[in-house]
Amino acid sequence: MSRDLTTAVANEVEAAEVQPFLLFEGEFVSGYVRAWSGIGDLVWNSQTWTGTGTLLSISDIQETSDGSAQGITATLSGVPSALISLALQDVRQGKSGKVWLGFLNNGIVDDPVLLFEGRLDVPVINESGDTASISISYESRLIDLQRQREHLYTDEDQQGLFAGDLGCQFVTSIQEITLNWGKT
Repeated sequence: MSRDLTTAVANEVEAAEVQPFLLFEGEFVSGYVRAWSGIGDLVWNSQTWTGTGTLLSISDIQETSDGSAQGITATLSGVPSALISLALQDVRQGKSGKVWLGFLNNGIVDDPVLLFEGRLDVPVINESGDTASISISYESRLIDLQRQREHLYTDEDQQGLFAGDLGCQFVTSIQEITLNWGKT
């Protein structure tokens, strides 16, 4: 997938010394979680991003030429075991998640590049003593192309989609009808 890089980002990619970082934004029941791969707080896009250092990891982000859906996994390590139940209550399938790649050069280089945007799939918890790690899978929106659509041409389905539409009101009455075509 081609990317539109700003001139500042393109110059930074080609620089002799590069300081890349990742930004992660996940939507949860209680609101958004914004984290970045550095230490301390970072302000970008009028939002404050919490530094996680090495506690946050993002799996490889893959793109294919055949357009198949690829996902990612965001893992937060070092979570106290007492907070696991709170974390699970805050997770809902289908919530959004995004990952950006940015560069530092005496501050943030303009416009980090959006690498991935998808929807939350399933969390996995690995407990080990007093701490645990929470891995949350995000799937690409392309996965929707593989899902079956379960709509029928019935008045009930039509009313659910477009209340008041009468386009399918006679569907049930014509199911058993016998029609003669042509000369009898």
